[in-house]
Amino acid sequence: MYLSGSKWNTRKKQRRIHPWRVGLLVLLIAAAVYVERVLVPGVPPLFLPTVTATRSPATYVLEGESLFQAGKLEQAEASYRQAIEINPQEPAFYIALARVQVFGGKAQEAETNARNALLIDPASSAARAVLGWALDFQGADYLVEAQEELERSLSVDPNSALAHAYLAEILIDQYNSLDSGDYQTALQEAQTAVSLDANSVEAQRALGYVWESTGNYAEALRAYERALSLHPNLWLLHQAMGNMYVNQDPPDLEKAVQSYLNANALSPTNPEPLQFIAKAYSRFGEYGKATQYAADAMALDPANPRLHGELGVLYYQNVEYDHAIDELNLAVRGGQTPDGASVRGVPLDPASPTIVGFYYTLGLALAKSDRCDEATPIFDALLRGVPDDEIAVANATEGLVICGEVEPTSTPPPSTSASS
Repeated sequence: MYLSGSKWNTRKKQRRIHPWRVGLLVLLIAAAVYVERVLVPGVPPLFLPTVTATRSPATYVLEGESLFQAGKLEQAEASYRQAIEINPQEPAFYIALARVQVFGGKAQEAETNARNALLIDPASSAARAVLGWALDFQGADYLVEAQEELERSLSVDPNSALAHAYLAEILIDQYNSLDSGDYQTALQEAQTAVSLDANSVEAQRALGYVWESTGNYAEALRAYERALSLHPNLWLLHQAMGNMYVNQDPPDLEKAVQSYLNANALSPTNPEPLQFIAKAYSRFGEYGKATQYAADAMALDPANPRLHGELGVLYYQNVEYDHAIDELNLAVRGGQTPDGASVRGVPLDPASPTIVGFYYTLGLALAKSDRCDEATPIFDALLRGVPDDEIAVANATEGLVICGEVEPTSTPPPSTSASS
């Protein structure tokens, strides 16, 4: 029975099906399946460290070489260290790092890394070559060992341009420092290096260095120019060019200073280019400018007694005796700078004219400042300690004359009073 108007009507009203709702439902189902089967498996579990891709050590090596060519030696070092961290068993990485460190003035660190390479590959000619080169940069006491390493290197690879270049430098350093060997042999080694690889910056630099050491500045200038064309951003080459401009005939102070400034710009934390600027100005009697640059050099390494000594000598030459005494006292006796840096004084060394000069310059500055009670013991120490050094004896004698200890025309015997 049908009851019209009753709220209990049992006939259900059919709802219209909208196509857009069906499509939306299908999309939601598809999205759920995608999340479950694709996204969820790809999401790492919570609280686990994120996995990052490891760079190939080769990319760090390429980066290091690029930075080296740009003259950014410290950044190049960092890249090579990254390569070593990833693969510590590759000797070539240690060799590349050591090479950059020698150019960067870090010879002892370079020696360590060259030896690390040899621990991995004892037969490596390149490692022995760089080791010998690093030893050469550490002074005369290491020259014999340096030569031995280069000879071992060449016995393995006689056609290594680098090994011949490094040996040339070592031989000329022996000729100049130890008064041994033949500079002609050094020249032959450098020329052999260039003939084997004319595009090697080390070969061209070695040839320039040998020519420079023998006073052939025109030939040295040409070799350094070729080296700079191969590596225009290497501070050591710009510094070498500055030396050539100072020593050429006639000298060119302006070009020399600019070359040293170029070196300083490429190696701003290195006091050496500033030292060379100071020496250049001093050579031409411009002591005021010289002291400015020497002070800047000292500020980069305030614990270095030699830098204080060089600055003190320049103050003396500029007739600034009080400043000279302050700096030379730090060089000779040691002490603490106003900024708190500790300086260890250098003992009198007959083999070092530079250090001997610090002593007699300090004595003269004290004598000319009416402080003869401090000056006289220094002069006595010089007469006893370096009696064969004619320059030191002459200056000590002059100081004793100023202080009234001896007559101007007499030569004082070695004193028995205590030295400073």
